[in-house]
Amino acid sequence: MAEQAENQGKKGNSTMIIVIVAIAVSIVLSVGIAAGMMVFLKGDDQTAAADGQDTETVASEPPIYHSMDPKFVVSFRNPKHARFMQFSLEVMARDRDVIEDIKKHSPAIRSSLLLLVDNQDSETMTTREGKEKLLEKMTADINQTLEQIGGKSGVEAAYYNSFVIQ
Repeated sequence: MAEQAENQGKKGNSTMIIVIVAIAVSIVLSVGIAAGMMVFLKGDDQTAAADGQDTETVASEPPIYHSMDPKFVVSFRNPKHARFMQFSLEVMARDRDVIEDIKKHSPAIRSSLLLLVDNQDSETMTTREGKEKLLEKMTADINQTLEQIGGKSGVEAAYYNSFVIQ
């Protein structure tokens, strides 16, 4: 009987040791996973900061639209099917200073855009891809013009309000 009690005590101790080891391993793994996640997430923040972008600020600012009135009218140099193109344009930024610089430097921006659009052909401009590509070029051109003049660039997109080719 004494032998049975001694064997049960040893079994109880070994079971208790296994439970303690399992809990310790679980705690170590949990801490390791938590630390790894913190390093991983912190690395994304540092990457955004290194790029010079504060993603929270950009995402939290509402878009501001500005109409580039009056409408643009451009004649095609080699009119096969169409002779001119007329469109109205709006630009979008998230910084009021950018919009103010666009208003202030509107003559220079419009002139640069007219030179850019003057090189388009009517066949390209009748396709959706051609129109979208022109929007991308105009967005880049506006930012480049603002930088050259000493304004603040930051136009994110340009949009057509109307578009006519005749």
